[in-house]
Order: sequence, then C-alpha cells, then structure tokens
Amino acid sequence: MKIITVLMIHLFLISISFGQNSEKLSGIVLEKNEKGELIPLSGANVYWSGTSVGTITSSDGKFEIKISNLSNQLIVSLVGYITDTINVAGEKYIQIVLQSEPKQVGEMEVVGQQASSIFSYESAPMIQIMTERELFKAACCNLSESFETNPSIDVSFSDAVTGLKQIEMLGLAGTYSQITVENMPAIRGLASVLGLTFFPGIWMESIQVSKGVGSVANGYESITGQINVELRKPENEEDQSLFINLFGNQDRRFEGNLNYRKILTKYLSSMSLLHASTQRYPFDQNKDRFLDMPLSRTFNVMQRFHLSYPYGFENQIGIQFVSDEKDGGTLGGYDIDNLTLAQRPKEYGFEMKTRQLRIFGKTGYVFPDKNYKSVAIQWSVSRYSQNSFFNLRGYNSNETMTYLNLIYQSNIDSIRHKFRTGISFLLDEYDETFTDLRLRRIERVPGVFFEYTFTPSEEFSVIAGIRADKNNIFGTFLTPRLHLRYAPHQDWVFRLVGGRGVRTANIFSENVAYFTSARILNLQSSNNNYPFNQESAWNAGLNITHYFLYDWRDGTITIDFYRTQFDNQVVVDLDSNPGKVEMYNLGGKSYSNSIQVELNFQPIERLDTRIAYRFLDVMQTINDRLRERPFISRHRAFINLGYSTFRNNEEDPQMMYDLTVQWFGRKRMPDTESNPDDFKVRKYSPAFVITNAQVTRSFYKGLEIYLGVENLFDMKQNQPILDSANPDSPYFDGSFIWGPVVGRVIYGGVRWRM
Repeated sequence: MKIITVLMIHLFLISISFGQNSEKLSGIVLEKNEKGELIPLSGANVYWSGTSVGTITSSDGKFEIKISNLSNQLIVSLVGYITDTINVAGEKYIQIVLQSEPKQVGEMEVVGQQASSIFSYESAPMIQIMTERELFKAACCNLSESFETNPSIDVSFSDAVTGLKQIEMLGLAGTYSQITVENMPAIRGLASVLGLTFFPGIWMESIQVSKGVGSVANGYESITGQINVELRKPENEEDQSLFINLFGNQDRRFEGNLNYRKILTKYLSSMSLLHASTQRYPFDQNKDRFLDMPLSRTFNVMQRFHLSYPYGFENQIGIQFVSDEKDGGTLGGYDIDNLTLAQRPKEYGFEMKTRQLRIFGKTGYVFPDKNYKSVAIQWSVSRYSQNSFFNLRGYNSNETMTYLNLIYQSNIDSIRHKFRTGISFLLDEYDETFTDLRLRRIERVPGVFFEYTFTPSEEFSVIAGIRADKNNIFGTFLTPRLHLRYAPHQDWVFRLVGGRGVRTANIFSENVAYFTSARILNLQSSNNNYPFNQESAWNAGLNITHYFLYDWRDGTITIDFYRTQFDNQVVVDLDSNPGKVEMYNLGGKSYSNSIQVELNFQPIERLDTRIAYRFLDVMQTINDRLRERPFISRHRAFINLGYSTFRNNEEDPQMMYDLTVQWFGRKRMPDTESNPDDFKVRKYSPAFVITNAQVTRSFYKGLEIYLGVENLFDMKQNQPILDSANPDSPYFDGSFIWGPVVGRVIYGGVRWRM
C-alpha cells in the first residue's frame, strides 16, 4: 500500500505537468592557437551568474546546460584564461572563445587536457568529482571497488570468509559517511555494507566526494563526509544509446553490463541498466582449506524514465531490483546446509542470499519569475531482505524504508541571499535475528530544515544550515552545519566546514565480519528493542587548495585537516575478551584526527601524477581505557600515474597506462594475550605495499579493450583465519584482517559504445 500510494502521488504530479518542457542551451568552448585555429577547451566551468547551476565542458569542448529562468548571463572560466561573461538571451547554441591570460616575458602557451579527477573551485564545500575516466582507470566493477585511485578513501576486505569490501573515510567506517545516489539515500541501513556492490561501475557517470558534514537538505546522517553517485541519465544526449562492458579475471569471475538509452517521445526518455556477474570456481591460494573468495551469483537491473517539459516542470521515476547470492567456507563445506554442517565439525559453511527492490522518483518545478525560485519533491521506497548463516549461526534481516523530501528554494531581495528550506520524512522498519537475539524497531523521523547561502562576491561565500528532526525512539535533535569559502586570489581557495551528524547504528549488519568467528556477541544493555543510544558526533575541518601552473600545465596542491569527535557512539570492543564481541555505549572519549596532503600535476606532458600522504590519529575509549582503534593504518602514502597517447589531430586518447602504488603503515590488532601461544595475534600488523596497473587500448567507433593486474607483486596476508583447521574451536576467527586476502589477480575486458 505504501508503494502504491507513493506511485499515485507521483503520477498525479506528472499528470499536472503534461505538456510542459525544460529547454537547454548547448555550445562549445574554444581557444585560438598560434596558427589561428580554434581548439576545443576541456574542463572549463560553465554556469549561470548568481546561481549554483553549472556544468563542465567535455573532452571536445562541448557542453549542455538547462536554460535558467533566474539569469541570462553565462559565465565561462578556466585556470589560465580570462573569465568571460556572455548574454545568451534567446540563444539555443553558442560558441565561446576564451582568451589566455596576459603572458609575461618568456611564457609559453597553456596546453592541457581535462583531468580525470576535478576539484571544485566555486562551491563552498570542497567537492572532488571522479569522472568516468577516473573510474575506468582500474577494475571498477562496482562502487565498493571505485576508490582504488582515491587517496582519501580506504578500501579493504572486512573478513576472510564473506568477500565483502568496506570503505573508510577520515579513519572511520564508511557507515559514518552519507552515501547517496543522485542526492537521495540509497546505501544505508541494513544495506550500508553490501549495498556498495549494488551499483556497477559502468552505471556510474561520476562520483562526488566531499569530506566533513554535508548539506542539511540531504539529511542528518553525514558525519565524516558525503559520497554522491551520479548515474547515467536518460536525458543526457551525450551518452551513447548502447554501452556494453564485459569483464573476466583469472579466478573465473565474469560479469556483463549493458546500458541502453532510448528517446521514446519528444518529452520522454528512458535508460535501461542491466548487470549480471558470477564466480563459480572455488580456489584456495593460501592453503588454509577456506575459499579465498566465496562463490557468487548476482543479477541487477534498473529501469528509469525522464520527462522534461517547458515552463519549468521536470519528472523522473525509476525502479531497481537486485538479487545476490554468496556461498563460502571450507572446500568441503561451502555447498552444504548448516544442518549438515553440525555433523561435520571440521567443515565450515557460509551462505548469504540478499534481495532488494527500490522504487524512486523526483518531481521539480522552476517558477518563471526569475527569482531563483523552485520546488521539488524526492521520494523512494525500498525493501531489503537477507537470509544467511555463518556455519551454525544464522542471521536474517528485513528492512522497509520510505523516504520523502520536499525542498523549496528562492532568494531574499537578490541572488546574493539564497535559501533552501523544506520538510522530510523517514520511516525505517527493521527486523533482525542473530542466533537467539532478535532486534525489532520502527523509526519514524519527521524533520524540517533551513539553509541560507550568502555570496557577496566571487571571492567569499557562506552556507549556514540547521535541521530539526524528531525520532519516535530517541526524541528531538538538532544538526547545525556551516561551510565557508574564501578565495583571496584566483590561485588560492580556503574552506572551513563544521557541524553535527547523527545516525542509528545497525549493530548486526555493520559487524557481519565478526560473525565469521567463534566470538560470542554480548550486548551490554537492558533495552530489548534497541539497546543503544543514537551515535552523534561533531566534525570540523579546514581545506586549503592551491592552483598552479607547472611548465604551463595545470596542477593543484590540497592540504586538509579534519577532526571528528563523538558525543555518543556504539563501541565494538574486541580487546576485553578475544572470545567475545562486547558492544556498549561510549563511556569516555572517541575521536579521529586526519591530515592529508595531495599533489596533482603533470611533470611531463600527458603524464598525470597524483601523490598523497595521510596521517590518522583515531582513538576510542575501550573498556575504560583510551586506545588506538584497531585495524587503522596511521600512515598511508599514495601515488597514481596515468599516461595517455593520442591519435594524430584527434583529442581522444588511443593508449592509456595507469599505475597505482599504495603503502600502508602498521595497524594495531585486537588484544589476544589471554589466548594460548599458538593462537595469539601479533600486536601490530606489518606495513605493506599494494600495486595495481592497467593498460587500455581505444579504437575507432567507441571500442576499448583493457588489461590489468591487481596486487601486482602478490602481497597477501598469511594465515588470515585464526585456527582455520578447527572451525568449531573457541579460537577460530576470520576477522583479523589487516591486508589483502587474495594475491595477484589478472583481469581483462572490453567496453563498446554504440
């Protein structure tokens, strides 16, 4: 009934907008070379004066932007060129030629190409945009594997049995980052870990990464950052009608993806996204009898529609279904049920069957009075279910989520004073069972928010927001947030961010890694419905970005510092007793300090270089003692090299070579001193290096072939499972993971755009 009601509301909103359309302005940005020839400029910023509506030119200098009712002044800017402002009233297509900035004696012509990863210049929050080119630098099979070339986000295996990967930002688990899909919640709740695999790489147009708290308009759950995924859109005329990707690796993991875009009518377009993957070959490289990766079967489909009419109306609706199955354990136990496993104590079996159905949509209207006034409603309904067992222990979970968000934006007197306000509603229904423990809760969270943006000049802007939400279980809470941007010079941008985030921890689904052990789960609380307080934390950060020219090629240096300090947190204590997982509310301090320095430049033409270093200081009060959190590498160094060759007189690359090297410092391991000597784990892991490489060959007519290797030097953790010979032993534990579980993997594939 909830799904039907939401669909009826959406169809009603579509019906009142029938016969309307949103017009677009297209064009190309060029420069004139010494011969007087016009050359396309990629990576130029194109946006409407006084608004936040903008885009970036593609590799061939082209752009497309919706015609604004708020302004007819189009601003075009690019580092090294004079910013131009053009009156485009009544125009449908324009050609813009930017002039290079005045040169000093001895200067050379500025040349370059669009970077694969772009740092925002105008926005108050620091946003890094990972473009398609960045995503295709590695074996980006899904979102959980998309950050191998990003020094701000760590990717690692959660345990040695399930094959699940987890991400970390600012030294804290990815669950503290708000992950949205086109600014709507999609990876949260029970799907916060496994849901990262529900969005294949070929589906994604770009990923936007920002550290620190996000906008109050997107909710209250962002603590360490926000990751927003932009999917391929039906209305994007630059996208190919058909895009096929086929992938396979030496471990016999195969997958196929197909994107199909179709213009149905003048006003209606559709996008079909299909994904299927399988791994049916059991392998055990480290000879511990356990499958290094579980066998898996995944089917994933999304269908979305976009309606665009004149007079400011725009509508979209989509539906996604995912089926995912995994089987793992010992070579003799992965394919039998848990009842039979009880009679075979030397074997271990793991099974996880997951289904998710998600329906979502957006409807927006821009008022014709040119006062930056618009209204939009976002909604989604999802059903997530999972049935699994970890040898003799079962875990079953169900979640139904309903989300509504109504946003109204306008200005006060002038576009220097803009605001967004609205109301939201979140309904979460959870039902989880692990062995004999059952947690059921229903969270109803209505909320209101207000966000004010002050832009007195191009050099300074501030965004101040606050929201109030009332949770039927935890009561009313406030989440204030602030973003400041100051650019004293065109080559320098300073940003400050601060605010509060709140979330409810899902203690079972977020700690599945510890189900792959003999540890006993102990919840130190008397509340049988939900035994913990909500988690809440304050985050503050400073970011400095310097734009420069090296040998007349663009470069950036970014330095940032962020501190996250918790008021409340669910502590997952692995130290007090190696035979237990103790969970309790924070009784002292818990914080994370992160410092990162990153350099992006071209030392020679066409060689993109990214070098970064990060330091983490992550501490938590565990059993009344302030300790370093386990499994966190305090030091990380990173280098990514990308070199491209081009066809004669063409802008498209012909050969692309990418190399990524990451060094991780030692990590503290949970305390096992009370175990017998044979089952003790060292206090700190060793430091290690991971190297990935890929070569891509592009052909005419949109065909690409790629060949790569992950973990080139075959680095892997020895004995990732403690007492793997005896799964029924009290010392059995597959969660002591500090490094790669799988060694060298060679892969290849083909991408074909038609």
